[in-house]
Amino acid sequence: MAPVILVAGPPCAGKNHYVDQHRTPGDVVLDQDAIGPQAFNAAVAQLEHERPGARTWVIRCCGGATARARFAERIHASDVVLLTPPEDVLLARARQRPQPHRHAKAVRYWLDQEARDPAPEPQPRPMTRW
Repeated sequence: MAPVILVAGPPCAGKNHYVDQHRTPGDVVLDQDAIGPQAFNAAVAQLEHERPGARTWVIRCCGGATARARFAERIHASDVVLLTPPEDVLLARARQRPQPHRHAKAVRYWLDQEARDPAPEPQPRPMTRW
């Protein structure tokens, strides 16, 4: 079975760039912005019922740890990559996009969702004594 990797984060976080840097030939990329909502929803529905034949990258904002975990479970993600640049970086990138106010509003909305339901902090590994 090929892995399904969810790449999540706020708008302007660099999700597409991350996938472009890590994908290999033959990988499938599902990005609603690129393929449109109908095609994206159809592809997600297919992932719910069958494993893909190729490694599949799913790009989605998914603000809030609970929503992200539910979506990852729904698509049977083998891994979740969460990109979280600082707010000032996100807003600077939003200003470079068409309709900067719309992108800035989307960034703030995602940050608000994440603040209400944050991802758990990584647990430190116990030290091993030699």
